Amino acid sequence: MNREIATRRPLVLVFGGLDPSGAGLQADIETCFALGCHALPIATANTIQSTVQLRSVEGIRPELILQQARHLFRDIGPVGACKIGVLPNAETVEAVVEIIRPWSAQIPVILDPVDTASSGGCLVTRAASAAMRKLLLPLVTLVKPNSFEARTLTGAAALAHAGNELSRATRRGALLTGTDDAHDSYVRHQLYCDGELHSEYRWPKIPGEFHGTGCTLTSAIAALMAQGTTLNCAVATGLSYTWRTVCHAYSIGGRQMIPDRSSAHEHN
Repeated sequence: MNREIATRRPLVLVFGGLDPSGAGLQADIETCFALGCHALPIATANTIQSTVQLRSVEGIRPELILQQARHLFRDIGPVGACKIGVLPNAETVEAVVEIIRPWSAQIPVILDPVDTASSGGCLVTRAASAAMRKLLLPLVTLVKPNSFEARTLTGAAALAHAGNELSRATRRGALLTGTDDAHDSYVRHQLYCDGELHSEYRWPKIPGEFHGTGCTLTSAIAALMAQGTTLNCAVATGLSYTWRTVCHAYSIGGRQMIPDRSSAHEHN
């Protein structure tokens, strides 16, 4: 990357899937911009998807992913953070690992280990999950699974065990979100660091179904950390921002609402 170029906005490298209904890379770009950063989107998959259903997902050829990154890096200034979304197969995981390994220890890397689309349907193979555990987790600063994804990644039945294991596998920690496991009027999120529960966050549960909240949260954390915010503060602020996007969500189709990532920042 060209280290002599000064940019007005911190740069956030984002890997994710193209979702015509508004999650994935679109959510990443909108969130980074709303929080003062410029997103550098690298497509890892194409999806046939709506607010109602995921029909199919097709991975981008690993060679094309590598070419996207290498050509970009010859031109841009320093990247402040990296956010990783859907990686549909093991070959995609390996390509992303090859791209980020040289500098992953110098910048925050936030992983959203997307397994299943919020509208339903599996996005990744078992081999991709295994490659994520073995190759990618040791390179990331923070991994943000929901409760289902945490159990899938670790095989642990108890969420506490999954959180402990995932936090030890990463450079800094694991944020377990509870939107898929809420049983009362509150949603609980837990941040694990170094094998222990570090912080717990409770937010009022908002009725309805929403599309792209995981992308929004992880991109928000990456954007905040690209600007020098500490991990703990980025997690707390990112959760607050994401909750507000859901409060102002709007409808474009027949089922899931779209978080409003611009008005949420204006109401901060």
